[in-house]
Amino acid sequence: MNQILNNHSLRLYNTFGIEAKAKYFTQFESIHHLEEVRETSQFKTEQKLILGGGSNILFTKNQDSLVLLNQIKGIEVISEDKESYLIAVGGGENWHEFVLFCIENNYAGIENMSLIPGSVGASPMQNIGAYGTEIKDVFQSLEAYHLETGEIHQFDKKDCNFGYRESVFKNKYKGEYIITKVVYRLQKKGSINTTYGAINQQLEANNIVNPTIKDVSNAVI
Repeated sequence: MNQILNNHSLRLYNTFGIEAKAKYFTQFESIHHLEEVRETSQFKTEQKLILGGGSNILFTKNQDSLVLLNQIKGIEVISEDKESYLIAVGGGENWHEFVLFCIENNYAGIENMSLIPGSVGASPMQNIGAYGTEIKDVFQSLEAYHLETGEIHQFDKKDCNFGYRESVFKNKYKGEYIITKVVYRLQKKGSINTTYGAINQQLEANNIVNPTIKDVSNAVI
């Protein structure tokens, strides 16, 4: 089992680099690790804060809680058809690194969301989006660990009730779940989305007439 640390610095786990201490801190790399943590006295008695990429949080004081850092990794193509791939991704994966992985393998659909900070697990929480594309456009399903019961629940697109930077995980189920895996449907021959003028301007500046998904990603970056 991963050690639960006392009075642990969170400076390396938030993108502002703010020095704040967690009363207790641990990270988990699997559901099995979560199950072990769940048996500790700290889990049973303390408030809990889930951290992903730490890019959407501003610490203003020390955290009087058990801070759990999601480090569940893994990218797997679980099925494909003539038009698309279903790709399952661990909630602790870095979002932009996943985007680059997809571009490298020509999996289309998320290139407009290049360089968004944070983790894969946070992407459906916020229905992240940029330059005319949102998570709901490529989302298939997710797996989430219920903190109170230890049960693993499945959510499809309808269950998530996506809105503009919104989902059930920001309101109805706020603080109740850890998103451990997200499944996306990405295209083999995606249509390039350059509806935002800034992308077209950058492509023109790069002298690109027939852009690939990598060209779009580079323009966004």
